[in-house]
Amino acid sequence: MDLEGHTLEIVDIGRGDTEHSTIVHSPSIAAVVGGDVVYNEVHMMMGEAGEAARDAWICSLDQIAALQPQVVVSGHQRVAAPSVPKTIGESQQYLRDFTRVANSQDTVEGIVAEMLELHPDRDNPRVVWHSAREEIKRRQSA
Repeated sequence: MDLEGHTLEIVDIGRGDTEHSTIVHSPSIAAVVGGDVVYNEVHMMMGEAGEAARDAWICSLDQIAALQPQVVVSGHQRVAAPSVPKTIGESQQYLRDFTRVANSQDTVEGIVAEMLELHPDRDNPRVVWHSAREEIKRRQSA
């Protein structure tokens, strides 16, 4: 797609907070609109993302990083947060932290407490509660 001299590519990137996520890439301005793949200063939704899905999500973020964007607009972000590339790595770290914490805690409360301690400045802590409940449900049904 060409929009006033700027090429836009819709990329089926794979895993984000849901399966089959897409991003928009504009190589001409080195920008990515990260949709449900890149988060910025808000807690990440793991409701549909068990451990294997989180690993796939990290790989999707690797694909975005490989595009070398200078602007990264997140689908979920704190109001007025800067749209910068470091959000890619921060999202990956959050996913790794959640997996480590979920594997070391036996309760929803334990997961929430540790995640809020690791990421106290992110918005929307309600999402951590939902994600922790879903993680415990997955574990109990396995």
